[in-house]
Amino acid sequence: MSEIHKLLARQLKRNGVSGFSGEKERALLSSISNAYIENELEIELLENSLFLTSSELNERNETLKYQLAELTETKNQLQESVSVLNAMFDSTGEVIIVYDVNGVIAHTNSMGVDFFKENGVNDYQHWSAMLDILKFPDLAFHLKQKLERNLMQQLDGVLEFNNNRFFKYRSLPQVIEGELIGRVWCFRDVTLEKEREDLIEHQAYHDALTGLPNRNLLLDRVTHALTIAKRAGTQIAILFVDLDDFKRVNDTEGHKAGDELLIQLVSRIQTRIREQDTLSRLGGDEFVILLEAVEDIEKVKVLCEEFLSILSEPFVINGRQHFVSSSIGISLFPSHDHIAEQLILKADMAMYQAKQSGKNTFVLYDARLEKQAKLQVKIERELRKALKIGELQPYFQPKIDLKTNKIVGAEVLMRWFKSDGTSVPPDTFIPIAESTGLITQIGRYAIESAFTHLARWQETGQTDLKLAVNLSIIEFQDKELIQHILEIIDTSGIPGSRLIIELTESIFMENKDQISRIMQRLRSRGVAFALDDFGKGYSSFSYLQMLPIDYLKIDKSFLTDVCSNKQSAAIARTIIDIGHNLELGVIAEGIEDQQTLDYVTSEKCETAQGYFLYRPMNSQAFTRLLEVQET
Repeated sequence: MSEIHKLLARQLKRNGVSGFSGEKERALLSSISNAYIENELEIELLENSLFLTSSELNERNETLKYQLAELTETKNQLQESVSVLNAMFDSTGEVIIVYDVNGVIAHTNSMGVDFFKENGVNDYQHWSAMLDILKFPDLAFHLKQKLERNLMQQLDGVLEFNNNRFFKYRSLPQVIEGELIGRVWCFRDVTLEKEREDLIEHQAYHDALTGLPNRNLLLDRVTHALTIAKRAGTQIAILFVDLDDFKRVNDTEGHKAGDELLIQLVSRIQTRIREQDTLSRLGGDEFVILLEAVEDIEKVKVLCEEFLSILSEPFVINGRQHFVSSSIGISLFPSHDHIAEQLILKADMAMYQAKQSGKNTFVLYDARLEKQAKLQVKIERELRKALKIGELQPYFQPKIDLKTNKIVGAEVLMRWFKSDGTSVPPDTFIPIAESTGLITQIGRYAIESAFTHLARWQETGQTDLKLAVNLSIIEFQDKELIQHILEIIDTSGIPGSRLIIELTESIFMENKDQISRIMQRLRSRGVAFALDDFGKGYSSFSYLQMLPIDYLKIDKSFLTDVCSNKQSAAIARTIIDIGHNLELGVIAEGIEDQQTLDYVTSEKCETAQGYFLYRPMNSQAFTRLLEVQET
């Protein structure tokens, strides 16, 4: 018998059984021992199985714990992401509305809810609620038609709502696995941007002060009017209106008062034009009026007469009356041109002709005006060149002391001699120089020439000679020119008392305080002042008292027929008496015959000049004349 199981052996030993002798007993014992062994093997297998199962369960439990942790982390991340997305959804600064394919709201952010409430809509679940608050619902139907043609397209634009606010919209399709499930609409309030854009556009096409159309808008309207007129066979008229002496209001009352006058002027003009006409401001005191569907040029002239009349009436500014007149130029389509810019330009040319004709009038464009304007441009170009190459020369017209008949000075007159030997008259180039600003360069050259020649003649013993230089009001108010005069006086060695500046009565139309300050600065260096053409313009005794004038020059028009015309003689005598009573020197200019010379001598004028005495001459001739006088 094989060895019995150890557990069975211990049980037999514990019970005092030492062994079996019979075959059957040994077989039974072997069978029981085998049963123990098999049972032990089964238990071992079961234990192994349980161990493996337990190990697997532990592993799965750890896996489940890890997966649960991952799921928990994912859930937390998702919740955080959803929270962030919701926050972003609500804080984009835009209204976001998601509609499904049936037009029902699937999602909306807090701004979307507020958007509908602000527009008085509580039930906004369907797309139709949007139609109720659109200012122009037809736009929504237009968008719907576009989408029906292509559901996948992106849409954008601007919509205006009933509360007068503008929203820029953007719409994108919402697609899952290639299938359209709805649309996302984003709306951003652009009302302020729209207002700024409108303001910028308005400023680009309108005058800031008056709100009238500016040049840009005027050109557009004239072009449009031309298109209509060409098609209908009608006329249009362009009126170019410029105020006369408007600068005087700005200088005496300030720019604010000038602005107020312009606003009043606009109001007056608008009472005389039709609704279809356009009043525009080009800048400063320049206005253009577009008259459409003009029936008759005579009616345009009548309207211009009305404008001249209403604009000549007093303007009350700061409790004081101010008077201005206006000059008007007229151009017509189709008579004068068919291009907007050219019609305005030709009306401008006509306006300048109106000014040259004495102001406070109107002039109809004529082709000769354009020829004259082109000639002026040519002269201006040549004058600029002449100033660079020295074609302008100082000429001197002697002044005679009527008591001693000696030359005591001269008036410096600029003459233009071209290199080809021809000359340009002063009355041709001086007005152009004044209108282009070149007059300041001419004035500077005249002053420099005066001091250069005074220094030259001083070396020959001519220490009392005085030279007079004409300065326009433009030159006289040029700070750089005035400073240049002061510097020349300080550095030339020639006393300022040997310079006389001749001014016209137009200084009375300027800011008297400013003019007085300039005159006092020059007077501090000894410079004297003569009032040229006295009695011809804006004579005022009060201004003669306020401004430091030293001489009165009698205009030649008052001396032409003093020997035959009692009125002329009386006027001339009155001016001479005014000068003497104000203790001013009196200079008679334009002496052209012996009788006139005798008259001004008898009336005790101190000084005279004119062609009868001496014509203007170059420096060499004047120097010889001085030398002859000394011998």
